[in-house]
Amino acid sequence: MRKFLFWLFFLIIIAGVVLYFGWIRVPENNVALGFSTITGYDTAFMESGKLNWRWQKLVPKCYTLKMYQLDTESAEVSVAQTLPSGELYASGMAGSPDFSFSVKYAATYKIKEDSLYAMATSGEIGEGGLNTFYADVKDKIQNAASSLLGEEMAKAMAGSTFSQKALEDGIKARIADQLADVEIISFETVEAKFPDIELYKAAKAKYMENLEKQQEIAAQKEKETTDFNTKIDQRIELLKKYGELLTQYPILIEYFKSKNESLLPEGVNLEDIIK
Repeated sequence: MRKFLFWLFFLIIIAGVVLYFGWIRVPENNVALGFSTITGYDTAFMESGKLNWRWQKLVPKCYTLKMYQLDTESAEVSVAQTLPSGELYASGMAGSPDFSFSVKYAATYKIKEDSLYAMATSGEIGEGGLNTFYADVKDKIQNAASSLLGEEMAKAMAGSTFSQKALEDGIKARIADQLADVEIISFETVEAKFPDIELYKAAKAKYMENLEKQQEIAAQKEKETTDFNTKIDQRIELLKKYGELLTQYPILIEYFKSKNESLLPEGVNLEDIIK
């Protein structure tokens, strides 16, 4: 009986040692991924709050473990633009209205577990962890917000109804479409300033009207200048012809003088010819 109890106690101790050295503790809001030189990567992440045990951990220098935080990430992105030629059109309006618009968004997101597993097992996650990945996510959110905001403002100028809520939903949908590895927890507008579209249209119409008038005035001046130069050229040509005639027949000078120059065409002065 004593021998039985001894071996039972001994086996319990052995089992405890095996359980202890093969047990993997995963902190809250983390997942763990093990790699064994014998079996390769684990088939799934180990999660906190569960009994995680790996026999490979009992083999010295055979098993390595990496922890990944699953905390949500937060990012604020700002977009600031001006309606096309907004400053130019505003210069012709009383008070020089502001046709710029700016929006600040706050996004909360986290990487999906299946995507994290694929990245971890393929070696995409380096020593910096997910810092590079999340920086890229923020850049893509910024680009999506900037491009879609510009598109929606262009539609509004073309006559479409503008809705800030629809814009927010559209940006969120575009982010979700472009970032398949990320789960969007929340996306909301923090600050927003939009111009008066109707005032912008009026300012543009007024500017184009003034521009058209200036072009008409310039065209009229150009025509008057051309007509004037044409008349000058015609007068010079006429004087040259009469000058040649009087040079060839000098006696005509006395003749024109005796007739009080009445035979000369209107606008032609004898003194201009014989200078």
